[in-house]
Amino acid sequence: MQATIFVLPDALQTLQAIRSLDYYDRVSLGDAPDTDLTHAPGYFLNTPALRIAELPASARIAVSLSPLQSEAYHQRVTAPPELRGVVYAGAPHLPPQYVSIIRYWSPMTVGAFHQNAVYYQNVHNAYLVQLVVADSDDAGDPYAERVPADELLTDGVVFCISGLGARLEDCDPQQFVEVHLPIDPVILGIEHDGLRSSDEYRYDPNGQWDRIYLRVADIMASPDPNFVAISAFRSEFHDYGYVY
Repeated sequence: MQATIFVLPDALQTLQAIRSLDYYDRVSLGDAPDTDLTHAPGYFLNTPALRIAELPASARIAVSLSPLQSEAYHQRVTAPPELRGVVYAGAPHLPPQYVSIIRYWSPMTVGAFHQNAVYYQNVHNAYLVQLVVADSDDAGDPYAERVPADELLTDGVVFCISGLGARLEDCDPQQFVEVHLPIDPVILGIEHDGLRSSDEYRYDPNGQWDRIYLRVADIMASPDPNFVAISAFRSEFHDYGYVY
């Protein structure tokens, strides 16, 4: 089962505009102010990993997590550096139930461009991933393509939301939780260096923010309602490919 991530209509409009574009065409939009969509709602949503739908017009918000709440917000919503970017299932420093949680909220869709991603693992969670021959018929070929034996869990920015289950016990299952998420233009930019760095993800109250909505029923049915982990944002470089 995969949960649905709900967004506002303007975010869906942005996603529709860039859905068919490859890396080069998408980045080229930023060459002119009238076509630049990098500041449009939804631009950095991690569509390969998310099941996205439009928030119903009649939606009722049970809880809103906003930067206006300051310290309370930062206690609830985090973007841990050790969960960012390329992380495989055998990583040594993952939270409890992390694999099942991330599969529930944002299961990874692996593409051809993930070849060699194993060499770009998160610096906090890197380990020696065993490589196996992609095609069993080539088992004896020393030059055959080899792929990781472990599952690639994420390659984007993971946001963790804590303590929701306890706050939602008495809420209508069809209500929603609104979550404001900050855009860090360095980490989400066109270089892998920011994504792989140990730098803290920047929460600029005056910067660019996006919003997602989680249904209470989906939260309460998740592996851990008090710990939500979503690979919510992709980097601009996500579909260019990994070079080694």
